[in-house]
Amino acid sequence: MMLAPVFYYGAIHLAPAGRAATVSSNFRLMGKTAFEKIEKAQQVQSEPDTVFDPYIAEAERAVAVANTAAVTPADRREYTQLVSYLHAVKQDRLLMQASNDGGPVDHEQSNIARSSAERMFR
Repeated sequence: MMLAPVFYYGAIHLAPAGRAATVSSNFRLMGKTAFEKIEKAQQVQSEPDTVFDPYIAEAERAVAVANTAAVTPADRREYTQLVSYLHAVKQDRLLMQASNDGGPVDHEQSNIARSSAERMFR
């Protein structure tokens, strides 16, 4: 009986930490949409600029919307994964354009970023 106040106040102090570790449902939905848009942009990254640019612009808009929905620290961590994936796709595109010889481009960085984001949003 005497330990009841200790447990009560302990639970109050631990509650914010639990909330900070939880991803909000709003961000989860927006993040999943952004992930799918980035994935589509990655699929067309070998196409000409007229095809790729609208896809990447749509992905950037979706990531910006997801940013507005990120409110908890857990949301911010997952948002960072989305941004990392988006930048990896854009970097791969630049590398493909720079290597005009048609040789293979190393997609390892974007594949790592994709798998990391995929674990969060699939």
